[in-house]
Amino acid sequence: MTLGSLWQLFARETKGWMVGGTLSVLVGVAAGLLAVAGFQADDTSELWLLLPSLIFSLGGGYAVLFPGVRVSRNRLRIIRDWRRHPGGGRILWILSQAIAVIGLLTCILAGPTSPSLPGLLVWLFMGPYLALLGWASAVLGMAANVRLIDGDAADVNAISR
Repeated sequence: MTLGSLWQLFARETKGWMVGGTLSVLVGVAAGLLAVAGFQADDTSELWLLLPSLIFSLGGGYAVLFPGVRVSRNRLRIIRDWRRHPGGGRILWILSQAIAVIGLLTCILAGPTSPSLPGLLVWLFMGPYLALLGWASAVLGMAANVRLIDGDAADVNAISR
């Protein structure tokens, strides 16, 4: 089963929330990067850039995460069913975890240079983390739903062959 065929199975409302949330995260990250660049130049942050960055990045991340989690009809087991999940979903899940770790390390390393810089950086990483986690949950959850419909023994990768 390909990502495109899984995408066709999502409800229209879910697609709208996930695409809109992803675009919102991109806008929030762009505004946040401008705020961080301005902060590094003169050690002051522009409130007119920070608040939209926070709202768009975190709001968009949650707008992707909640519908993505809602896709699965029953309990989704990420690690236990790892080999049965489609490759695209696994990549999205790994990328979300990598973003979380990179964001945490960046905030820790930025702390000694300026105590207020980690506060600026945290939602630059949180928005993409939440969005990637939402997309991964949606893809893995829909693949699990397909396995339920086709029988528990069916493998998503075998279905596509």
